[in-house]
Amino acid sequence: MAATLAITPVVSQAVDFSVKGFASVIGGVTTDKSEYRPHVKYGGGKFDESFALDAESRVGIQVRAGFTDKLSATAQVVSRGGHNWRPELTWAYLGYEVNDNVQLKLGRLKAPFYLYSDYQDVGYALPWISPPRNAYIVPIDAIDGLNITTNFSTGKFDHVVEAWVGHIDDTQNKYEDKQLDTEIDAFGFSYAPTYDGWLTLRYTYNEGDLDFYSDDLNTLHNTLVALSGDDANGIDPKMIANTTSKSHRGSFSGLALKADFDKLTVVAELNQLEWHTNLFPHQKRAYISAIYRATDKFTPYITLMKNNDSAGDFQLTAVPGLNTALQKDLGASDTTAWAIGGRYDLMPNVALKAEYQSQSSDVTKELRNEDVADTFRVAVDVLF
Repeated sequence: MAATLAITPVVSQAVDFSVKGFASVIGGVTTDKSEYRPHVKYGGGKFDESFALDAESRVGIQVRAGFTDKLSATAQVVSRGGHNWRPELTWAYLGYEVNDNVQLKLGRLKAPFYLYSDYQDVGYALPWISPPRNAYIVPIDAIDGLNITTNFSTGKFDHVVEAWVGHIDDTQNKYEDKQLDTEIDAFGFSYAPTYDGWLTLRYTYNEGDLDFYSDDLNTLHNTLVALSGDDANGIDPKMIANTTSKSHRGSFSGLALKADFDKLTVVAELNQLEWHTNLFPHQKRAYISAIYRATDKFTPYITLMKNNDSAGDFQLTAVPGLNTALQKDLGASDTTAWAIGGRYDLMPNVALKAEYQSQSSDVTKELRNEDVADTFRVAVDVLF
């Protein structure tokens, strides 16, 4: 993000300060009597048949203090409409430049899962209104830990290697009645070679031990325990063990490609979220987007998206109502979607965007565990 946002320095005697900010005002409406939630990190923010501006809109401020040429501190606060505009500290870390090729960061950091992780909240830095929701599936935004990034070159290749380790303490839907608290001890790495300045590949692998604290999960566990006393209910003992709140090991892996041609940029990501307990669905998500620079100001794009989620390892019981809940939360799904949109650069720091997205699923509405809706959105992205 440092390369994208304009920096306004304020100099003191001992420390070099810079302050920069971003904002996205996003309005949207669904066109098929359904609801659409942009991303789990937006809390209660969602679009429906009534045009709304608060579901995905956000504003952020980043402050950087340079103590020496090598040592700095960075903090970022973001307020989201979906969280009732409550400010959240998303970044707070010390950075140290070991040399021109190695950088250390310690503190609260952006979780580096995706190709656009660093810019996920900065709408102006994105070709779309937001990254394709289907593939950006990990419901975690920040880690508290250590990140090491190194870069080097060999021939026509420039290489970036990133590794991190840390603790994640995150709450989804924190301003709703049903919230999900998650604690994770995790690690991860990524490798991104770029060939001759135009072709970038990126691979990432991340793994962690998760503890969930969810009213829904606890209710499911307690229901299974209560029904297990009668063999006629057909409760699998393994499901009882797997629905406890603690010790769920999960892994996230991703493969990304970005190719810059003369006026055309092609971006694709294939991401996979797996659970080693096999209780939750294994999510395999992908998108490919073609972005065309028609003029210096106008950039249309089209995106194709695909979800292929395999069912978790559960057995249907002799209790019909419980089976419905199990199929909704743990069942397989196959979803396809497409989006068409465009960006117009009104000023050097202001971009206007519009997008229409259509989705379809092989799962009936009663059994879906995610929103499937046709949505029209517009946005104004600003840097300041």
